[in-house]
Amino acid sequence: MSDTLVKLLIRFGGWWEKNNEKWVYTSNEPGHRVKVLPTIQHSVLLSCVQSKCGIDPSYGITKLSYLYNGQVFELNSDQTVYSYLAFAASVNRPATIFVSVHYPVVQQNQGSTSAGVPEIEDEGAEDEEDGDEEEESEEDDDAYCFEENDHDAEVDENHVLHLPGVDSDEEVVPETQPETQPESPPITSYAGRNDFFARPPLLPDVDSEPIVEEEHVPYARSRAISEADVFQTKQEMILALSLKFIEESFQFKVKRSSKTRYEAICIYDTHCQWRMTAVSVGSTGMFVVRSINDNHTCSRTQLHSSHRQANRRVLGHIIVPQLRDSSRTLRGKDIVTDIKRNLKVNISYWQAWRAKAAALCMINGSPAESFTRLPGYFYNLELHNPGTITRIRTDSERRFTMCFAAFGTSIRTFRRNLRPVVVIDGAHLKGRYLGTMFLAVGMDANNRCVPISFGVGRSENNETWTWFLSMFKECVGDIEGMVFISDRAPSIKYAIETVFPNSHHALCCRHLMMNVKARDKRVKHQKKMFWKTCRAYTAETFERRMLCLRAAIPDGASVLDELGPDKWSNAYFPGKRYNILTSNHAESVNAMSRFARKLPIVGLFDYFRESQQEWFSERRKLQVKNGMVAKWNGVLAKIPEQIVKRRKIKSANWTVREIGYGRFEVIDLKRNPTVDFYNSKCECMKWQLSGLPCSHGIAVANYVRLPDCNHLAEEYFKTIKLQSTYAEVIQPAGPPETWVVPSDYRLMTVKPPLIKPKGPGRWGDHNRIPSVGEDRTTPRCSRCQEYGHTRNLCTANIPSQVRREQASGMQENLNTQQSYRHETFDLNVDANIDLNF
Repeated sequence: MSDTLVKLLIRFGGWWEKNNEKWVYTSNEPGHRVKVLPTIQHSVLLSCVQSKCGIDPSYGITKLSYLYNGQVFELNSDQTVYSYLAFAASVNRPATIFVSVHYPVVQQNQGSTSAGVPEIEDEGAEDEEDGDEEEESEEDDDAYCFEENDHDAEVDENHVLHLPGVDSDEEVVPETQPETQPESPPITSYAGRNDFFARPPLLPDVDSEPIVEEEHVPYARSRAISEADVFQTKQEMILALSLKFIEESFQFKVKRSSKTRYEAICIYDTHCQWRMTAVSVGSTGMFVVRSINDNHTCSRTQLHSSHRQANRRVLGHIIVPQLRDSSRTLRGKDIVTDIKRNLKVNISYWQAWRAKAAALCMINGSPAESFTRLPGYFYNLELHNPGTITRIRTDSERRFTMCFAAFGTSIRTFRRNLRPVVVIDGAHLKGRYLGTMFLAVGMDANNRCVPISFGVGRSENNETWTWFLSMFKECVGDIEGMVFISDRAPSIKYAIETVFPNSHHALCCRHLMMNVKARDKRVKHQKKMFWKTCRAYTAETFERRMLCLRAAIPDGASVLDELGPDKWSNAYFPGKRYNILTSNHAESVNAMSRFARKLPIVGLFDYFRESQQEWFSERRKLQVKNGMVAKWNGVLAKIPEQIVKRRKIKSANWTVREIGYGRFEVIDLKRNPTVDFYNSKCECMKWQLSGLPCSHGIAVANYVRLPDCNHLAEEYFKTIKLQSTYAEVIQPAGPPETWVVPSDYRLMTVKPPLIKPKGPGRWGDHNRIPSVGEDRTTPRCSRCQEYGHTRNLCTANIPSQVRREQASGMQENLNTQQSYRHETFDLNVDANIDLNF
């Protein structure tokens, strides 16, 4: 039975309207969200819907339906329910079910009944005011209708005819409906039509409890307050009272407040009888409500520009459920809009930001406090995950400088199952305490990320990288032939040469391409040539392609020559990098944690623990689902198998000639290389550098009549290694209240680092920091075509002004010439006069 759950939205209490020959469902109710198994039976789903919507089964006949292409189809059997949920899961869209209650047949005086299917309004819906309430916007048809031209639905067009279903044997004739009731759509029958889902599988056995409620709490709701209610603290009582008044659109003020007594009255004390009195319970700190008159005799028509109880602590408590997911972005203006729409309270933009800061502090604690909790958190990680290594480094004043963490599961997985290739990278922290996050990532048989260790330091320099790699070496040891891939940061190069002198350091070709692109704009059209040069397996092929690259991009090729081909090319690299040319695996983890890097330090490490725990669990389930454990032992993983399959097809018509002693010549009409089959070597170098048999080796395996060539690949690509990679689990540290902290850890004090004072001017928005060696692209003005500025900062005259100035200058020159002629003429006249005289 599949463990995948399908999200289901239940709509009830609305009405149908016809728009352009298509039915549209409109409702003021948000609906109910649940998660169900895709194999749920129709009877179980019907019982769930009746329970969620509060429908009495004896009241009428409950029918379920769905929209497709503007038409309404009924869900009346297990097969229709199964097919519809399978369709919704395949197109990655939520399944929406519309609920209607049909009256039984009632005899009229005239002995006839009216046609149509009336809809029963939800009894819990609010009555509309006489024009005072805002009209709800009409729901869009696309929100509940799967259109045939939906780009998310990739299905065979030969089967996109109609959704499956069964005719309803019973025709229900309702009571006479009022004239004002909107028209209801007919339930479409599909007997005799082609099935939309080709050959749906048989329904397996379904568990007795296949429904799982989806936790969806948009806001924290208030609790009812009555006499004799007990609160743990006075602040908890005030918070509950504030939430109650915000939701009820009232305001209160404090009449008396002390350590033993608290009295609150309505803000309109002269016109309202609302009162509440609470007293403390001895010296316990708890408060009990002694008396409360919860009836307001005042009116809510008074207007106020703000709400007295809408402070940052109360608002922060309200938005806590929305901020628990660190991958979500909740902006200040979103908080203002949501609070106004849901609670009818106007708050300012800065109130929203202060409320968000208070909510984050409730969830993760304060950033400064997080450093104090770090030793206890690390100790409990080691306690729950054997083999985990954590370290904290402080200065002479016990202020935090660096920390390191590597889960025991990841350490053992890397040493036993992964290729000796590690991608390392750093990313900048964005919280109150700035710094750098260090990361080391490995790759499984399918080239998926497997984080090995994490670290946090104040900055990225020789000391921090050397300490991080020293801790990494303590975890995995000095493995022979280990390869590190990173960008061109000189501190990384120094640390690798210091800590791992026998390893090999390769540069990320993606960063090099960006560096070359920054030097020469033409590289945009030469990416393919650059990557072919990087992937070249032999020195001969590399030199030939590098010659073409020099001719096309001379400046970019000079940058590559300065670095040396042994740092980035596949052909000259002294180690074995298994065709891993970039550091994208580490960059992907950095991109995933872009929001988590704003969290306090304990929240950051717990985010990585949670992510890695989820990855291991999901990939382990995927292996069991695909049958790897039962059927795929001894064969290749999915990605290596696809590569070998392509190479096998490529070499199907090649000719093989035996030389002797395990050596063969393969005629491929290009190079005709020689294959040393017993030593897994080929002159094309693909077999040696990639770890997978090349096309020539596969041709030889076919020539010697081997049943398959999977055993020719290295053990890192086998399914048994992939299964072992995710065999272990990662345990959480648990809530802070349950942490086991020894006495020596309690005495360990870690103070937060000092914050560097802000310099003059405004801080820039550094969303992306260029990699080491990358030159920033010089902007070019689109008006004057000059480099160094943009159009907004251009001070050059616009073309119309230039033309006017040129025309003005030409007129001035013409006037000057004419004036010169007149002056010359006058002088000549005077001269003539003098001469004649």
